[in-house]
Amino acid sequence: LDVELFCRGIDKIVEDDEDNNFLESVGDYITDICYLACKHKVKLEAAFINAALACEIMEGLAASLYPEMRVQQVALPLVLKAEMMHGLKGLPAAKLWMGS
Repeated sequence: LDVELFCRGIDKIVEDDEDNNFLESVGDYITDICYLACKHKVKLEAAFINAALACEIMEGLAASLYPEMRVQQVALPLVLKAEMMHGLKGLPAAKLWMGS
């Protein structure tokens, strides 16, 4: 377990991709973060893994069915909203996010 090296790896990802469009590189970021977690034996939150896998699956399906569609711009906000609703039901911030 080496949390410090994991954090350095995350810092490097952020610095290297500072000028890139986040939505266009979601799959790469997820892959890099999961690789770092495995390499340094850092446990990731289940909600992060669920959201990451959902994004990857939707991206793959959409790319196969509609190659010109930019699925990240449509799907990512929906996945994040669903994760917030599922994981933070009782918190006021979640209610604001959901429009309640």
